[in-house]
Amino acid sequence: MTDRFSKGFDPVQHGLLRALYGDLVPPLESISVRPGWYRLVDRMFARIGRLRDRRSLRVLAIETRYAGQLVIQIDGMATDVPDIIHEAHEAAWTTCEHCGKPARMIVKVGLESLLSSPDIELDDRLLCVDCSHEFRKENAL
Repeated sequence: MTDRFSKGFDPVQHGLLRALYGDLVPPLESISVRPGWYRLVDRMFARIGRLRDRRSLRVLAIETRYAGQLVIQIDGMATDVPDIIHEAHEAAWTTCEHCGKPARMIVKVGLESLLSSPDIELDDRLLCVDCSHEFRKENAL
C-alpha cells in the first residue's frame, strides 16, 4: 500500500500559484507539505502577494518537518512578511496535515509501520480524530 498522504504539492495548485504570484513561488519540488496544508500555503502566498514591497522577496522552500512544524525559507524581506510567516506556522500547529480540519493528535509513525506498509513515510503526523483513525486503520499502526 502506498502512502496516500505523502509530502509533496499538487501540480495544478502550484501552477495556479505561479500564475498569480510568479517567481515568488518556489519550484514544485521545493514545496513539500501534505494536502491538508495546501490551503495554508495558498493563504500565505495570497497575503504576501498583496504586499507592495514584495518584489525583492522570494520563497525558497516550504516543507513539513516532524508533526505540525511548517518550515518556510525565504530570501529578501518585505513589510509584514515575518508576521505572515508566523501566522502560517501557528496555523500549521492546529491543522490536520491530511484534510485541513482542526488537528487533535500526533500519530507516531515508526519503523514498526514498515512491516505492514513498506511504502509509508516515516515521520510523525498531526491529524484530526477522523484522519487519525483512518490512517491507523490503513497502516495497522
